[in-house]
Amino acid sequence: MIFTLNTNAMKLLSKPIILILFLLFILFRTAFAQSANDLSKPIAPELLQQDFTSLHDTLQKIHAGLYRYKSKAEVDRLFDRCFKKLDHPMTEVAYFAIISRLISGIEDGHTECFLPKDFINQFITQVKLFPIQPRFIGEKAYVPCDTKEFPAGTELLAIDHRSIGTIRKRLFEHLSSDGGIQTEKYVKVNDGHDPFAYLYDVVYGTQENFEVKYKTVGGTTAVKTIAGDYLKNMECPSPGRVIPNRYLELAYQPGNIAVMTIRTFANEYLVQTKENLTDFLAASFKELENKKIGRLIIDLRENGGGNDSNGALLYSYLTDHPFAYYASLSSTTKAIKDHPDLVELQQPHKGNYKGKVVFLTSGKSFSGAAEFSSIARTNNRGAFVGEETGGGYYGNTSGNKITFFLPNTQIKVNIPLFKYVMAVRKAKYKDRGTIPDYLIVPTMNDIIQHHDIQMDFALQLAAK
Repeated sequence: MIFTLNTNAMKLLSKPIILILFLLFILFRTAFAQSANDLSKPIAPELLQQDFTSLHDTLQKIHAGLYRYKSKAEVDRLFDRCFKKLDHPMTEVAYFAIISRLISGIEDGHTECFLPKDFINQFITQVKLFPIQPRFIGEKAYVPCDTKEFPAGTELLAIDHRSIGTIRKRLFEHLSSDGGIQTEKYVKVNDGHDPFAYLYDVVYGTQENFEVKYKTVGGTTAVKTIAGDYLKNMECPSPGRVIPNRYLELAYQPGNIAVMTIRTFANEYLVQTKENLTDFLAASFKELENKKIGRLIIDLRENGGGNDSNGALLYSYLTDHPFAYYASLSSTTKAIKDHPDLVELQQPHKGNYKGKVVFLTSGKSFSGAAEFSSIARTNNRGAFVGEETGGGYYGNTSGNKITFFLPNTQIKVNIPLFKYVMAVRKAKYKDRGTIPDYLIVPTMNDIIQHHDIQMDFALQLAAK
């Protein structure tokens, strides 16, 4: 067992948690064994069970949101069902499929698991996979670019006699997200966090060829067999994380409309581009005041979160009255009382904006961006356009995280340590994100043509 600690500003690890981690390390260090560098080599069930038990014990001790969306009895049954499958030797990848389904079942988007680096490297260099990265939209999947076998816009109906709807549902059972939110899972499978080809192999196994049933753009249905290929040759590859030239932008549109794009709340990213959110907001809202801009669109569609207080800072510019942000913050051992956004009321900024606001969100609007969205929604500050946020409306489990390596298989699990509860009114769903007032989902043709229909709709709405 190996622990590594990851921290964000304003998020401190308590002494009781440090003690727990030290004791866990002492308890399991003798069980440590380097995973064999062989995708096909079976692992003894005793070793798999040891890993599973150590993960179970660690989650119970340090995961502050383990029972956020499911009761302890439900979570215990989930662990029991998975443990019963460990009664025979299996490969690392087969075991990972069980662990990833377990992690998904916890329903926490900050809790994630990954195969060891050596196995990932083998997937990249030695395993032939489904050769195209498709784009999932709702219950359908499309080829998003021209390939050797299919033109852009081709709809994939089935692979190996499994309908695309069945495949999507099965793959999503191995992806983590807050509660019942699906938009974050679409982001993960579409944009490279868990590429389709890799996930399909984990769930259904490795094969040389794939029988594909598809529909052309013209509506003709056909079937063909395509050969697998290495990841380096993947067609329509997912973009992964793209580092922009700027994370913070303010632009203007006709009709007295400004568009403020905030792609991150993470100070560590802003430092890389020599930007500062505090300075940007101060200058931007002063400029909006000077220009007498009466309509503002705030685009959070690429914002995966970041430092806690940046969301509260942004909202302080959008209100003229005191507001609550976090209702509570806790670890498994204690309640946190000294966080600056836990005070009873936050104060509005003296230069606060009083005009009309429209918010743009997507499944990438996660963690701190989802927190901000829930506060803006609960205070009725403006209309939401786009797609449901990837993070929960009532909060998340995040802050510091422990990277925990299972002792025998070396599967990596990221475990968040602090449970954040937002100061929000009751919503219709207890396990969802901020749901937009206007659900606007781009079609495959919109994506191919680079047509931003969400922004177009937001501009029309702001102009009214």
